[in-house]
Amino acid sequence: MKQLIFLIIFLSACGASEVTEQPTTVTTSPKETTTTSSSTTSTIKETTIKYLVQNPILDEESIAPLVPFAERYSSFECPDAPLPKKELFLVNLSSIPDENLIQCYNYALSKTIPTEIETLLIIYPVGDYVGELQNNDTPYRGAGFEPVLNENEVSTIYERVLEFYGPECNVEQQAYGIARYAEIGGGQQVQAALCPELSNKKTVIITIDPERKKIPIELQFVFFHEIFHALQIHLPYLDDCLLSDSPEDSFALVEGGANYFAWVTTATLQNIPKEQLMGEWLTFIKHIIAVGESTTEFKDPAIAEKAAIGLYLLVQRGDLDEELLLNATIFSTCNGDYFSSEMMTIARQYWYDAEVVNGKVLYSDQALSK
Repeated sequence: MKQLIFLIIFLSACGASEVTEQPTTVTTSPKETTTTSSSTTSTIKETTIKYLVQNPILDEESIAPLVPFAERYSSFECPDAPLPKKELFLVNLSSIPDENLIQCYNYALSKTIPTEIETLLIIYPVGDYVGELQNNDTPYRGAGFEPVLNENEVSTIYERVLEFYGPECNVEQQAYGIARYAEIGGGQQVQAALCPELSNKKTVIITIDPERKKIPIELQFVFFHEIFHALQIHLPYLDDCLLSDSPEDSFALVEGGANYFAWVTTATLQNIPKEQLMGEWLTFIKHIIAVGESTTEFKDPAIAEKAAIGLYLLVQRGDLDEELLLNATIFSTCNGDYFSSEMMTIARQYWYDAEVVNGKVLYSDQALSK
């Protein structure tokens, strides 16, 4: 149970964060001040109890069979795609071929609107999971693994970060922190903007533990999630951008949007029906809510997964154009044109008001009602 809950938290807690001199987490989420009416609270309680009573899956002692992508493996490959305007700046210390990573990066960019974004992708291996990192003198906080990098590999990470950002930005401290965290076995999957003056330059870091070395489909999903973050032009953590009428929606939309893109893109590549994948995730998230490991609110754990299912509801209702979500158009503007307060209220209140029937998500009439 703990291992699988760690998985869902690890998937949710990613996004953009800026390394600072004071210790911070690898990713940060803004403090949410969600207010819920009494009627909404009642609806949440009744839905959860109904699910507990009716869903026989909850009788199982382990949630392992419910985790989407679990025990599914595939080669890390993508179809050919046109070269982007800005090619990938790659630091690959894993066993995945460089050409495969570049190919999948180009494929992701081919699905989104053109941007001037330049991406530094750092991928490095780690050993077995050990829990909390010892002797962590970096600004990063995250899962701890046995360190496996040698001195030259650590130096390569440091030097390539400096090379990518160039003399325009002094990122020596950040480069040292990234390299040092890799050296001691720090695990992460994160997109970060290290230099505010060069907002078009993004850094994505993904670690490969022994399970990911087998190339599970989950790794491909994580890759597309973080790359999509790099392509989201406006991120509320870095500017005053609002993606909806309310500041509290922005984090959920950024994380949910990245998850939605990653789910659909991975499902397409693996020939998994999108509806089936949405059903698997809804089943899993409802389960961890029912056993008390999360809530129905758009908060961690699993904010990215819950928000993505909320976006799926808006697509099913016809409130949201899926194409504009998948090609990142909705993150290219900063005035909240695409999400009204009414839409976000519906997503928050009804994302879980559905059943999975024959592998498909069927929302209630109330959730779909205009």
